Amino acid sequence: MEYWWLLIILFLSNGQWCCLGCWKEERTALLQLKANINYIGSGGFLSSWMANETSDCCQWLGVVCSNSTRRIAELSITVSKKDMLDMNDTLPLFNASLFLPFRDIRALLLPGNSFVGWADTEGFEKLRQLRKLEKLDLSGNLFNRSIFLSLSQLSSLKSLNLKDNNIGSGFERLSGLNKLEILDLSDNTLNDENVLSALELNKSRTTLKKLDLRNNKFRSFIPDEELGALRSIEYLLLDGNTLDENFLWSSGVMSSLKVLSVAQCNLNGTLPHQGLCELKYLVELSLSRNNFDGRLPACLGNLTFLRVIDLTQNQFTGNIALSPLSSLLSLEYLLLANNNFEIPISFESFANHSKLKFVIADYNSVIVQNSSKLSWIPKFQLEAFSISNCSKMPNFLHYQHDLRLLRLSQCNIGGNFPNWLLENNSRLGEVYLGGNAFTGSLQLPFLPNLEAFDISNNKIQGQVPPNIGFIFPNLVISTMSNNMLEGLLPSSFADMKNLECLDLSYNKLNGELPIGLARKGSKLYFLRLSNNMLKGEIFPASTYINSFKYLYLRGNSLSGPIPKELSTAPLHSLDLSYNNLSGNLPAWLGHIPSLTHLSLFSNDLKGHIPPDYCRLEGLEVLDLSKNNLVGSIPSCFSGSLNLKRVYLSQNLLQGEFQMFSNSSKLKVLDLRDNNFTGSIPKWLGSLEITTLLLKGNRLQGIVPTQLCHASKLRMLDLSYNNLSGPIPHCLGNIMQQGTSSDVYPYTPSFNYPGFEIWGRDAMVFVEDSMERSTISFQKNYGWVGADFTTKYNTYSYEGTVVDYMSGVDLSCNQLSGEIPSELCNLTQIRALNLSHNHITGAIPSEFSKLQNIESLDLSYNNLNGAIPTQLLELTTLAVFSVAHNNLTGLTPQRKGQFATFNESSYEGNPFICGPPLHSSCTGNLEILMSPLVSNCCEDEDAFLDMESLYISFLVSYANVLLLLVVVLCASPYWRNVWFSFIESFMYSYYNYFASKM
Repeated sequence: MEYWWLLIILFLSNGQWCCLGCWKEERTALLQLKANINYIGSGGFLSSWMANETSDCCQWLGVVCSNSTRRIAELSITVSKKDMLDMNDTLPLFNASLFLPFRDIRALLLPGNSFVGWADTEGFEKLRQLRKLEKLDLSGNLFNRSIFLSLSQLSSLKSLNLKDNNIGSGFERLSGLNKLEILDLSDNTLNDENVLSALELNKSRTTLKKLDLRNNKFRSFIPDEELGALRSIEYLLLDGNTLDENFLWSSGVMSSLKVLSVAQCNLNGTLPHQGLCELKYLVELSLSRNNFDGRLPACLGNLTFLRVIDLTQNQFTGNIALSPLSSLLSLEYLLLANNNFEIPISFESFANHSKLKFVIADYNSVIVQNSSKLSWIPKFQLEAFSISNCSKMPNFLHYQHDLRLLRLSQCNIGGNFPNWLLENNSRLGEVYLGGNAFTGSLQLPFLPNLEAFDISNNKIQGQVPPNIGFIFPNLVISTMSNNMLEGLLPSSFADMKNLECLDLSYNKLNGELPIGLARKGSKLYFLRLSNNMLKGEIFPASTYINSFKYLYLRGNSLSGPIPKELSTAPLHSLDLSYNNLSGNLPAWLGHIPSLTHLSLFSNDLKGHIPPDYCRLEGLEVLDLSKNNLVGSIPSCFSGSLNLKRVYLSQNLLQGEFQMFSNSSKLKVLDLRDNNFTGSIPKWLGSLEITTLLLKGNRLQGIVPTQLCHASKLRMLDLSYNNLSGPIPHCLGNIMQQGTSSDVYPYTPSFNYPGFEIWGRDAMVFVEDSMERSTISFQKNYGWVGADFTTKYNTYSYEGTVVDYMSGVDLSCNQLSGEIPSELCNLTQIRALNLSHNHITGAIPSEFSKLQNIESLDLSYNNLNGAIPTQLLELTTLAVFSVAHNNLTGLTPQRKGQFATFNESSYEGNPFICGPPLHSSCTGNLEILMSPLVSNCCEDEDAFLDMESLYISFLVSYANVLLLLVVVLCASPYWRNVWFSFIESFMYSYYNYFASKM
């Protein structure tokens, strides 16, 4: 009975100090803490911390109380990024005294607060009064190495998280934490020669179980003789450092290890036969993103507890069916992507792996067996399966019914679309079947969990299921591009409440855009319907086009004006090219501050370029080509500092284009086929420009030598202007730096957001619940490239093809002088056109160095001399023309590429002969073949000797007259005949004029 009185006394006693579940002294301390934190802008996070007496502080955000004592056991405070922006560059200091009232606190979590240090006498050593404090999280702050000394007195700590701080080099040591079990120092800049010594872990520590040192800068980690100090450690994560190559050989002394991760540690060679294989309790192993090669050692089969093995992005070889992997029956996660493994498509060697859940084997060598039927039934039920380049559907998939992730991308599998595969796996969350050869129509089942659906780059026909919004109600991403789908766009897309990204480009869809795609409250921010047969206006009568960030409708038959409703959308990229849009170029497009890519190429837009576009400070790509734009480019573009690519070709623009001189990031400038005047600006040479297309304007003057400083220039087209003077000798300095991948990053590009799947992101721990990883795939959108004339045609070089194109076109100008010898340095060039100028001299024989050239046009000039025989070495040449010059000698031998050129390549040279020309090489071959071709670097006179020709003609004429006189004097007969002929001719001449009069 006395116990009941004791409980009542305790209850009444507690009531004196406790209010509504939390202690008054701690409640007061929390409010003081809030008042102190508010000055750094955290009022939003602490809005639930109210001084109201009826408020229970144990229910406040970030506060966890003990169920028995109601004292605060855990306190978590994080400043939001928004509040961080309100701090006005004032970084907070830690104040230990504010936390001392919480005497029973066990966990203090202060991540992401940008603490840069602590106030005087308010360091972490003061927290030693909190004798129950076991967990301290200071990740995401700005503490430096001096924090080690301050923390060394917290002897009660069991878990310490200093991830993502500024802990770098120094002499401070982390000591005194004798009860520490978990230590996280990842994402710092630790670069100690001996990390164990710096952390005082080089002595035997039986308490430390988990050590996370990922993404630091140390190179040696641990001397082999001290590695034994970690005998009790169970989790060791060293990713993103540079480890000694002997580390795995010595790792066997850490006999308690369950998880070892050494991803991206610059390790190479074959896996050792000792050390690693001695870790018999190992459950998870990550060796990904290294340079390991060779076959897996047989001793890996000793790791019988292994559940997770990640070998991705190495160069391992061998058939996995014959490897130790086939004997590890505890495997659940088998990650083999990006190696040189041989993967039997049957997976029969894993038939007894009943625990197997994940198989990720993309980008290896797949072995396809001829058997058409499965002779075994797998004991496993996979949750995720991913493989590429398999060319055949794996038969064991017929027995899988629990897949959440299915990826058979780039396999080129033919036959009808596998609707059965979706029907058998009703829990599918992600399906990636792009890059195959599937045909037939879509008969899709109801998949309520499906979030990502990729069937792009197939040959699927028929219509998009009209009820797709019902069967995929939770779809977030869908790409069905590059198929043969036809019919109308289903209006049921509007029923997908979570739809964010939709790509149906490159199909045969027709009709109008469903208004429902632009409904109020829509989450759809990425829409790509390019290259279909859609017509009508862009979302007619819709007033809610305010969710789009990326809108690609190019290559349709859309008409009417660009809807002003788009002005309210947070657009980043807008591509309406290749349509029939009309009206004036909208000025309101310049009032969308987020716009970075604008492409309205090939429409029927008119008017001037609005100065409002200068307000787009983030604009990188502007394409207004092939419209009816007039006037000049607004001078305010001089402030557009982020412009990278400008396409304004095929309009009626005029004036000059000096306004781009401040655009230091400019890579592509395409002003072809306008009425621009003046000279080529010298400032172009100061840019890292890669493509300069000024064809078809009225530019005058010389080609400035400053242009030679543009060493990354790969496409130069100055044709069809009025340029004069010589070709600059220094022009051979271009194309010397970088590749066109520097030029064209193939943007605008878009990363589909990743989705949670039943997998693992890096390493996970055995005691953790199932984590989910992120898988994303990237598509490139928006036109990227340039038009360039070569091989007598104008080609559009797009996407990755641009990487391989480089050319110079100076044709149809008034250029004079000789071909500079320095052009022989353009070894990457694929097209060179100097035709229709007044160029003289010989063809350089060292053009044979242009081993990548495909088109060489020197026609319609005044070149002389012979065609160099060294040009026969050009094995890639597809177009060659030296027509209409003054060349002499024989045509090149009919072999190699020169066997394909016809008469038109040489016509218009009266003193050249040989096949394929019909003129025969008779007479003095020595004269025909002289003079010899000049060297590229020599300046020899090779003109046709017209003076000698005239003298020879006069001498021959005088000889004929002299011969006639001698004959008449020597022979009376021929003299009478001659005089009779003259008399008869004169009589006839007299009678003719007499009759006329």
